[in-house]
Amino acid sequence: MKRVFKPVKWIFPMLMFGCAFAFTACSDDDENTPVVPDEVTTEAMYGDYTGKMLTLAASPTADEGEDTPEGVDVSAKVDNDTVYLEKFPIKDIVLSIVQDETLADQIVEAVGDVNYKIGYEPTLSEAKDSISFVMEPEPLKLSLSMPSATGDAQTMVVEVKVEAVDGAGYAVESGNMKFDLSATEVLLGEGDSQISFPGFPATTFKFDMNQQKAE
Repeated sequence: MKRVFKPVKWIFPMLMFGCAFAFTACSDDDENTPVVPDEVTTEAMYGDYTGKMLTLAASPTADEGEDTPEGVDVSAKVDNDTVYLEKFPIKDIVLSIVQDETLADQIVEAVGDVNYKIGYEPTLSEAKDSISFVMEPEPLKLSLSMPSATGDAQTMVVEVKVEAVDGAGYAVESGNMKFDLSATEVLLGEGDSQISFPGFPATTFKFDMNQQKAE
């Protein structure tokens, strides 16, 4: 009986060794095989973004050759149908209303973070290397606390009319997203008492943002 089982004692380790070798060989082959990328769809632009927003106000008195503003830091998140802008910079809008830098800073601080979401409709290019999208912005509504002559704070409701500018796009390879928004009118108050703020300059917000790629 001992001679019958002796070969079996060697067969089992040899089988284990063979399986281990085969497994290692297969693993090496997998590592050397190029990964086929998933089919590119409009889902490529989903994710988190950081970048800059540049504010350009139409001003007939602007001097030619002025230095181009550096812009402010902004961040956003994009899902299947909405662009979420986090901490939307509202200072230039507030400044155009109050005409005072210090007061504008105080109001912006009092308002806190303003999050603004915009619906969009994407279209993948035929080459599948870029995505153009049409944005559908709703009015940006703010509640500003304004100091009065008596020292008591008064709340002012502000509604900013926002329009999308043609040319919004996303580059698939670089993950860069660019789009412009135009603030065309500022309305003060609510309901029947709402009035258009006189002298508000049409203002363009230019966004240049890069997608945060997963490592």
